[in-house]
Amino acid sequence: MNINYFKFIVMTTFLLPVPVQAYLDPGSGSMLIYFLIGVFATLIYSTKSLFFRVKVSINRLLSKDKVKLKDKKNIVFYSEGGHYWTTFKSVIEALSDMGVECSYYTSDSKDEGLKFQAPNVDTLFIGDGRFSLMSLNYLKAKILVMTAPQLDVMHLKRSSEVDYFVHLIHAPTDVLSYKPFAFDFFDCVMCSGQHQIDHLRLIEKTRNLPPKELLKTGLVYFDELLANKKNTSTTSAAKKTILVAPTWGANGLLNKVGFEPLQLLVDAGFEVILRPHPQSYVSDIELMQDIETLCNKYNAITINRSPSAQDVMDKADILVSDVSGIIFDFAFVYEKPVIAFSGTLDEGRLLENIEINATQELKTTIWEIGKISEIATEVNVEKISELPALAGQALSNSATGNIQKLRDESLFNYGSAGKVASQQLKKLLGQV
Repeated sequence: MNINYFKFIVMTTFLLPVPVQAYLDPGSGSMLIYFLIGVFATLIYSTKSLFFRVKVSINRLLSKDKVKLKDKKNIVFYSEGGHYWTTFKSVIEALSDMGVECSYYTSDSKDEGLKFQAPNVDTLFIGDGRFSLMSLNYLKAKILVMTAPQLDVMHLKRSSEVDYFVHLIHAPTDVLSYKPFAFDFFDCVMCSGQHQIDHLRLIEKTRNLPPKELLKTGLVYFDELLANKKNTSTTSAAKKTILVAPTWGANGLLNKVGFEPLQLLVDAGFEVILRPHPQSYVSDIELMQDIETLCNKYNAITINRSPSAQDVMDKADILVSDVSGIIFDFAFVYEKPVIAFSGTLDEGRLLENIEINATQELKTTIWEIGKISEIATEVNVEKISELPALAGQALSNSATGNIQKLRDESLFNYGSAGKVASQQLKKLLGQV
C-alpha cells in the first residue's frame, strides 16, 4: 500500500464525525463554561502581571540612578506628575538638611524633581500609567507620602511592604470637596488648616471609621511660591492682564459656559492668560480642543500649561476662577483681587457623597463656599456678561486686609510648612 494513501485513510478516519453517547446538563455546562472563562481570565491577568514585572525590572536595570526598589526605604515621596514637585520640594530639602534619607519617585519622565541633587536623597522615574502602579506595588518603604487620593479604592492599593501611608494635602480647600473615600484608608493625613481636620473627623464619625493621625502641617508648596514670588503684574500699564484658571469636570467654568468669559474679556480690552487644570486635558479633552481652536484666533489670549502656575500668577493683575484651589494661592500669596463664579459647585451632592446631611444641626458647609466671599468678588455663573465690569471694579478695590485675616485663621505654619512637615515625618519614622 502506498504510504501517502495510508496517511490519507488515517487522517480521514479521525476527521469523520462519530456519534458520541454523552450528555452535558445545563447546570454542569454553565459551571464548566464559567470555569473555563475563569481560567482564561486568570491566564490573561498572570501574563499581563508577568509582563509588567519584566518591564519594571528592565526599567530598574536601565535606570541611570541604579536605585533598587527591592531595598527597604525610609521615606518615599510619590508624585503623579511634574506639577507636584513644588509640593514635595521644601519637605525633601528639609529632611536632607536633617540627615534623613528619603526618595522621590515620579510617574513623569520630565519631572524637574529628577534633576534634584542633595545628600541622602535619591530620585527615580518609575514609569508612567500602569507601570508606575506596578512599581509601587513592589515598593518596600517605612513611610510612603503622596498627594494622590483614594488609596485602596482606585488603582493604587495598600501594600504589605509599606508600613505607613501618608496623604499630603496640596490645597487649602475642604476635604468634603474630594471624591468619596479619598482619605479613608490612609494612616495619616497632613492637613493645611483646622477646617480639614474638623471635617475629616466628621467623615470618620459618619462612616464609623477608626481615627487616623491628622497633623497640623500647612501648605508646603506655599513655601516655594513665597521664595520665588516676583511681582511682574501690569498694574500701572494701560492694558491689564487677567488670569483665567478654572477647575476641571462638571464644576468647571469652561464646562458651564465654554469660551464666553474669554471672549468677553478680550472684547473689553484685557490681555488674557488661560490656564486650564491639567486634568482638563484628560477628562475634558474634546472641550479643550474646541477652546484652544477659538483661543488661537486671538493674539490677546495665551494658553499656559507649564507645571507651575508661578509665572502666570506673577504676571496677572487679577484672577478669574470658579472653585479651583488656585483662588487661595493667588489671594493668600499674592494678595491680588479675585473674581469667583458661584453656581458651579453642587454642595448638596458633595455632602450626600460622604453621607452628611447639610440640614442637620451641625449645618455643615464646605469651607471654600463659606469663605470665598471674604476674599473674592462673587458672581453667579448665569451673570457671566457682567464679568468685564466686575474685573474693572475689583482692580480698583483692595481686599488685602480680609485676605490676611482669613489666611491667618485658615492655614497652619504659613511660609514654614516644609520644615514642619519634615519634622513631623522624622517623628513618624521613629514610630513605625
